[in-house]
Amino acid sequence: ADASLAGTEADLKGMVQYKILGPGIQPASQTPVETELRILNSTESLTLPVVTSTKVIELKEFLSQRLGIDTDQLHFVHRVGCSWRKQLDHEEVGRKVTVGGIKSFKAEKMTYAEPFLIIGAGHIGLRHGLYLLQRGFKDFVIVDRRNKVGGTSWISQANKTSKLQTELGTYHLQFDEINDVPKDMSTWPSRDELLEHFHKVSEEYGLMPYIKLCTNVTKIDIQGKNSGDGPLGKAYLEATLESYSGVDTPEPTGRGLESFNVSCAFMYPGNLSLPRQSSYHGEDDFGGVIEYAMFDNVNYDEVARGKTVMIAGHGAFGVENIRTCCEFSTKKIYLVCRRKNLACPRVCSWLANQSNPPISGALFMESMVPAYQLIGFDPWDYHSVMANAQRTSAHINQKSRFGIGDVYFLALSMGKCEVIVDDVKRLSPGKVHLESGRDLKVDTILKVFGFTGLYEVDRLLKIKTMHGWWAEGDNRRHIASENPGVYAGNFASTSLSPGAYSWSQTATHMMWHPKDWLRLMESQQLPQNKADDSISRPAYVLDAKTGLTMQFTIPSICPSLGELQMNNGSVKRQKQLLCHPLRKFLEECATEWDEYGKTWKAEDPSLKDPPPYPYTQKMVEDYLRRSEQ
Repeated sequence: ADASLAGTEADLKGMVQYKILGPGIQPASQTPVETELRILNSTESLTLPVVTSTKVIELKEFLSQRLGIDTDQLHFVHRVGCSWRKQLDHEEVGRKVTVGGIKSFKAEKMTYAEPFLIIGAGHIGLRHGLYLLQRGFKDFVIVDRRNKVGGTSWISQANKTSKLQTELGTYHLQFDEINDVPKDMSTWPSRDELLEHFHKVSEEYGLMPYIKLCTNVTKIDIQGKNSGDGPLGKAYLEATLESYSGVDTPEPTGRGLESFNVSCAFMYPGNLSLPRQSSYHGEDDFGGVIEYAMFDNVNYDEVARGKTVMIAGHGAFGVENIRTCCEFSTKKIYLVCRRKNLACPRVCSWLANQSNPPISGALFMESMVPAYQLIGFDPWDYHSVMANAQRTSAHINQKSRFGIGDVYFLALSMGKCEVIVDDVKRLSPGKVHLESGRDLKVDTILKVFGFTGLYEVDRLLKIKTMHGWWAEGDNRRHIASENPGVYAGNFASTSLSPGAYSWSQTATHMMWHPKDWLRLMESQQLPQNKADDSISRPAYVLDAKTGLTMQFTIPSICPSLGELQMNNGSVKRQKQLLCHPLRKFLEECATEWDEYGKTWKAEDPSLKDPPPYPYTQKMVEDYLRRSEQ
């Protein structure tokens, strides 16, 4: 069969079964059976799970949604004895039926005369390009301002000491149902290792000929409202300097000018790109280093080794900077924040990334407890956690994404790091004075207040209102990136690749199958978003709640897309476990934990003794058993 039984079973379960009574008072039969559909003058077939009383109109409606056609276009015939008979809509569908009015059980793809434009050669842009190539579509171009692939996060924002916080299994370019997992990379690769991976995969999979580096899209003349009005318009390109590696709009060069019509623009800007800035009273008097700890502008060997460091901010970059400072033998770390955000132990991240279906919020929270017990905090009490009294249900709503890592918990448990919930009142030479009255003697201040979005994205794509991932309700203008923050009651992943693959599927589907797009817009179910200047957030930046809503809304309204994505969870689980089997993963975590602890204790005997790694295989296996119940 061209399409499998499993591929449509989930969709059919949601169908409304007609309850027409049979003869006398006997109800219509609900006995499970199968119906085989065949296309007239074709060998293509589709076997569907139905019940005896399933009506013809029900399967017509199913095919209508799947193929984006009207039910009136379909007609069913089946053999009765030695003759053929047309089935009427109210009749029970036969077991073997021939379908007329269609050429295939697969929706026909819309074709376009102009190329697809992908803006951004980072993780998502490269993944989208690979997705198109894998499906034989070659009429596209990827442009990026920088002189190499890799994107904003790893080229511009990351420090040379930065490492992937989540696991490789759910963060690599080959993440799909076709390719194998990387074989030659570490579990938590460094910035340079990841940049090499992006380049290597782009070369090996034939993506580089479609990429224009050192190229900036300066303007797009947008025409019409959606793909039904023709191509998006003319895109204007300009060459950037070879040395450009920033996030701000490049200075005009007047070189390499070109323009061409494009059918659509898929933009992947890296979401929050510019560092959120804030100054303290008395910075000029401090006398030590005060720096934003990102964009590779900190020499940790000079500002951290043997010194006392204050890290301002408790987001993912704050957690990452604790690890970096510890690797550079910092004497003492104070992490000062207005409120504590949840940090995520590595085991909890692994647990979510291998799950299918997602693990519950309550189990995710419970899996955090062993690490938090070492530092004297109860994660259930954090401001971002909403739970019932029995702690059998939990929902996390946090403006910052999880900082993932075990070093955070080890450093706090040994006394190498202290988290202080307070505000900085002022600075004086070598001191930080807090609003509570406490004074900290520090040598270096590293600021990690998070990031703000680029209003340049709104300007380029002429965005006033986002409709889901689409600018102005236009399926030709798709913008996606990781949503800031956490908003979930179940946890499927802490990583980017599952989302990158899903965005590639969704954006492409709405161009290839614009009738699904029209159905989605007519439903009026897409959340809308406008710029919020009070927090320097452009319209294209969608919060985590909005992103979660669309994960369920879009596939339910467009069943053919839901069918396309129905195996994404199993692909994620397979990738994660192939890369990181439980025993091996725990051994890596425990080995690194022990090495850090021994090193710090040797450097500073006054620290507390390092505790044993807080997770065992038996504990994690119990989490797995309970998640499957």
